[in-house]
Amino acid sequence: MARPRGRIKTARVTVNLDDRAYSALQTIADHEDAPVAQIARRAIMDFLVREGSRVQQPVLPLRGSFARQSAEERR
Repeated sequence: MARPRGRIKTARVTVNLDDRAYSALQTIADHEDAPVAQIARRAIMDFLVREGSRVQQPVLPLRGSFARQSAEERR
């Protein structure tokens, strides 16, 4: 699973792990022949998907003609 490239904006995050957790992460990375960072990104994304339904998402305003239509008009 390669990291997406191109227009996707990314942020750098530093995480401190104890020796046991890092060793487990390294073992998985070695087994999958992948960098530790890739395994960590996948674990974070899996966590966000799993927990995402519990997080209140902000409501973004709509723009353009669709925003001016009422719910009845869109049906």
